[in-house]
Amino acid sequence: MAHFVAFVTIFLMTMSPISSSISCDNVYWDFVTCIWYIAAYESEPTTRCCKTVAKQYEENICECIENLGNDLDIRFDLSRIDDLPNKCHEPKSLNCSK
Repeated sequence: MAHFVAFVTIFLMTMSPISSSISCDNVYWDFVTCIWYIAAYESEPTTRCCKTVAKQYEENICECIENLGNDLDIRFDLSRIDDLPNKCHEPKSLNCSK
């Protein structure tokens, strides 16, 4: 696990923005705490992940998370992303699987 976290940290530090129309840097840094849940390695999101879900973002969160998974070569379960607010008891929706 420590090696994975180190890899993701180094990757995020060296990564350039995905495109000029969207900047996902804040989403990448924050949602790295949710990777284990949205990749279906964990059954519940962590407390840190839920704090991330509670934040408000101006970026298109769904596109950013999808790009993060593609860049890390991890297949995310989009329905798990949509379920994050429910799991974290947050009154909002992400609607990434649509």
